[in-house]
Amino acid sequence: MGKKSGTELAARDAVYVYGDEASRGDTPSIMTHFYVFDTRRGRTPVATRAEAVDWILARTHRAPALRRRLHRVPGDLDYPHWIEAGIDPEHHIEFQRIGPTTRTRLHRLFASLAERPLDADRPLWGLHVLTDVRGVGDLPDRATVVALRVHHAVTDGKGAVQIARALFDDPAAEPSAGGTPVPIPGPFAAAGKLPRDYMRYAGAVRRWMRGRRSLGELARRGEIVEPCPRRPRTRFNVVDYSTRLFGRVRFELQDVRALGQATGTTVNDVMLAVVSDAMHTYLADRGETPADSLAAQVPVSLAARSDLAAENKTSVMQVDLHTDRSDPLTRLSLIHESAAREKERVWRPESIAVESLFDALPSVCMRYSIGRAVRRAVASAGDQIGPTNTSMSNVARGTADCLRFGDSPAVDGFSAPCLNRLLGLMHSVVTLGDSLDVTFSTKRAVMPDPEKYESLLEGAFDRLWAAVPATVSVR
Repeated sequence: MGKKSGTELAARDAVYVYGDEASRGDTPSIMTHFYVFDTRRGRTPVATRAEAVDWILARTHRAPALRRRLHRVPGDLDYPHWIEAGIDPEHHIEFQRIGPTTRTRLHRLFASLAERPLDADRPLWGLHVLTDVRGVGDLPDRATVVALRVHHAVTDGKGAVQIARALFDDPAAEPSAGGTPVPIPGPFAAAGKLPRDYMRYAGAVRRWMRGRRSLGELARRGEIVEPCPRRPRTRFNVVDYSTRLFGRVRFELQDVRALGQATGTTVNDVMLAVVSDAMHTYLADRGETPADSLAAQVPVSLAARSDLAAENKTSVMQVDLHTDRSDPLTRLSLIHESAAREKERVWRPESIAVESLFDALPSVCMRYSIGRAVRRAVASAGDQIGPTNTSMSNVARGTADCLRFGDSPAVDGFSAPCLNRLLGLMHSVVTLGDSLDVTFSTKRAVMPDPEKYESLLEGAFDRLWAAVPATVSVR
């Protein structure tokens, strides 16, 4: 029998495997992407489990990542590898007819789906087909909602979009084919390469030290602004394991773009300003206004970096939300400036050198470091936390024109963000075709009334729109 081969996970991908193991009890690092299909606009919608299974299995060859599972090296002396594996539809594809329901019940189901773990001994994905959804005002009558769940170790948000587009019949979809398979080391071979791994790591440490010194000097000269390391602790930042909840607000993408153009900002800036206003108002209504401004963790794509072998090609910005400012346009302008400074900082060569330390971590160090960081975060107390209070991702899913399930066209899409112990409110912005959906995941003990927060998000956008001077056109 020949030596087993597989594609080794990069450190940026393996962090999600080790992170889940260190954070048992948290929602796993699984992206849950929903797609809404209008069955009224087709003659033969997918109506049975057998039809759903046939549709998906006929297209999984277009997404190689769906036919791989993790293989661990003994003792985690080296990073896990992806190896070829079969697909068991009984395990990967679930089918449920919903029938008449309410928006609240459906959202509870969405939150429940996002919490479910995946079997690490199988390919790390799952598909939930929810048909005949009736009685939900912001969805087409008798809609089909398909939830594609993919573990973050497999890919990032952009990669998950390409997998979904391949499954929903976009001929131009380009899911990653993965890296080149290599022989998987046994325990002795893995131990034998550790000295080389540590030599590489030592070089990365030296680059990290030079990068940190350079960033400090740039900050002292005022050429960059490093993010504030501490933020006020709020109700959104307490260790809690209560039931997860879900909320969703839909906007017209053209309206958001028009507002951004009228104010010289971006779609992302506008939505950060909306989130800032809603969070501030929610806390103020409860007499919990923080003394200082809150901040959001915002992923930024590094797809332009050709040196990254990882499937997760992202870094993070720590964007000041300026919740201490009351004027909507002032807040938006300051958020725009903060986000621009953060993007510039993340892309500086000195920041890339600092971040490269992470890419060079040997597997055993990675697993230990993550476990230690999780233990320290859970044990932390006091009036302050780390650099962010919430998060907001923004994933463009492209045009809806060619996406279908059966012959039912896609009309909307949104996500259920992952939660962790210390971030009890996390946001996702998804655009598909002409729609923009802001969704959020939260916890019952943190926010028992997600419908209230939905109304605050809508009100925040309306206030921002109304604040634009009448002399400026937003249409």
